[in-house]
Amino acid sequence: MKQTLTLALLLLLAGSFRLSGQVQLPYILNGAATQRTCNCYILTPDQQTTSGTVWNKNKINLRQSFNYVFDVNLGCKDDNGADGIGFILQTKGTNLGATGQGIGFKGISPSLGVIIDTYQNNDENDPPFDHLAIQMDGVTDHLSSNNLAGPVTALENSNNIEDCQWHLFRIQWDAVRQQMEVSMDNVLRLTLNKDLVKDIFGGDPEVYWGFAGSTGGYSNLQQFCAALRPAFNFDAGQIFCDGTPIQFKDYSSSFGAITHWWWDLGDGTFSSAPQPPAHLYPSAGHYQVKLVIADNSGCISDTLKAPFTVGAYPVARFDPDVLCLGGRMTMSDQTTIAVGALKKWEWDWGDGTTSNSQNPLAPYATTGARNIRLTVTSEQGCVNAVEKSVLVSQTPTISGSGENVCLGSSTHFQGVNFTPATPVTSWHWDMGNQATLTGIQPTYQYPDTGHYQVRLYAVSSDGCPSPEINIPVTVTAVYARAGRDTIVASGQPFQLQAQWGDDRLQYTWSPSIGLNNPYISNPVALLRKDQTYRLTLVSPEGCRDEDQINVKVYEGPEFYVPNAFTPNNDGRNDVFRVIAAGVPQLDFFIVWDRWGQEVFRNNSLPGGWDGTCQGHPAPAGTYVWMVQGVDYTGRRFSRKGTVTLLR
Repeated sequence: MKQTLTLALLLLLAGSFRLSGQVQLPYILNGAATQRTCNCYILTPDQQTTSGTVWNKNKINLRQSFNYVFDVNLGCKDDNGADGIGFILQTKGTNLGATGQGIGFKGISPSLGVIIDTYQNNDENDPPFDHLAIQMDGVTDHLSSNNLAGPVTALENSNNIEDCQWHLFRIQWDAVRQQMEVSMDNVLRLTLNKDLVKDIFGGDPEVYWGFAGSTGGYSNLQQFCAALRPAFNFDAGQIFCDGTPIQFKDYSSSFGAITHWWWDLGDGTFSSAPQPPAHLYPSAGHYQVKLVIADNSGCISDTLKAPFTVGAYPVARFDPDVLCLGGRMTMSDQTTIAVGALKKWEWDWGDGTTSNSQNPLAPYATTGARNIRLTVTSEQGCVNAVEKSVLVSQTPTISGSGENVCLGSSTHFQGVNFTPATPVTSWHWDMGNQATLTGIQPTYQYPDTGHYQVRLYAVSSDGCPSPEINIPVTVTAVYARAGRDTIVASGQPFQLQAQWGDDRLQYTWSPSIGLNNPYISNPVALLRKDQTYRLTLVSPEGCRDEDQINVKVYEGPEFYVPNAFTPNNDGRNDVFRVIAAGVPQLDFFIVWDRWGQEVFRNNSLPGGWDGTCQGHPAPAGTYVWMVQGVDYTGRRFSRKGTVTLLR
């Protein structure tokens, strides 16, 4: 059946096209005017100083009302576009027109023109915007008595109509009330109350009608069409939901009478009725509706293609099942819809109040069970609702604590519920390092030192989570470093230096023999004999560590140099070095062989000779050495001698 109807429509379209080619249209064209399509005309091409007119050769009687609808296009050039077009009633004939600022209307008398003027001519007292006016007897000066209505902006919300767009231009004449209304894009722009027959045409009701347009020093492509616009709409209460019949209503605009309609409803269904029967689509989905119309002149419109959605019914759902006073009180819409989009939400709280937000805050102030109803509506008008009981419960109030500890020790945490009437069934600890624990009294050993922000919340037996609280925890480690073993001269002041600087720590050097203060990080020692000191560090958290340093005391200041060494890599006496007791500054330490050739030089402590010369082992034998430096009192002195290298 559908295939037969489709073939019939195609044959009808083909016959209509042949008909439109055979119809002799009742228009006379003058000047630059040309016919573009069956119902559309170019008044002026985009050329300077040209004009064109299109007149219907059949007169109309102004004692009868008319409602003429046209599409007009004033071109694409704004700043350098001109001059405009006009709808004109006149009695002089069908070969009239004028160029430039006359807009094809100037000098025609008697006449009435509805003028769309796109250029400001100061000598015509034009406003600076593209404007619309009703004028008579070929006079376009807006300060003249022949200016009957306007000027106003041609478009309601724009100063420019030279916008490359087609605009719906409607002229309605009510012969009974003797009133003319001019609309642009379905917005009323001008109204004229006047006896046109008596006041303009000297009692003659028979007039020609048509369009005129012109250009001068500037130009534009200016066109009009006898309107043939397919359109459709729906009744105000129509919903577009799966399973609901859709009633399309023709809303087309045409200059002449519409004689044919061709509907394609997008699902393989076609109709040639002005208003197709209410249609039930097979399923929810996205469709494209097409409409073509033809008028009594044989002209066929362009195809209107309109996307159209038949929506699915939404599946209403919401969370949570438990609301928590002092905490979680926001409703969460969880509605889904297969085709379409949600547009409206209505929450009924069961106490006479409602909300239209998608995710509103519930208004309850006391605990107890509440019946909540959610009604959702889609953009297509499809409605669904869900109702369920929701428990309003109390949110627990909690506190918590944790110990500051030393690295390697466990921290003990404690949760406290300040609202015993709201039992807590679970405790949730975030330890600040991606580790988590549960329970009211967990224990945790941190793997590293640092300052940690522990986060804690608890959940009641009804499922209400408490506000999250922060618990700071510090994990400390102490590493005592007393320094390297050293030598000093007898009676030489020597400063010890703990290598862990922290003002929070407690320092203790023991024994206190020879120390100016055993409880600081850097006491000064004055010794007469060898001494071992033990450094003890204690943090505020009780973290403790110890280290020791050995101080060897020599008489001096003096250089102590051995008389032999054995560089055989056995770990004993492998390096020939000087012990500089009480000598903080070394000038040089030099070794020569028996021929006076220098085999080693050093100017820093505690470096020494490893028994090589230029990268090769030096031969066994006796070598001469000399050392010089500055002692702690500032005295420079030197020593020299011999050493035996044994292999």
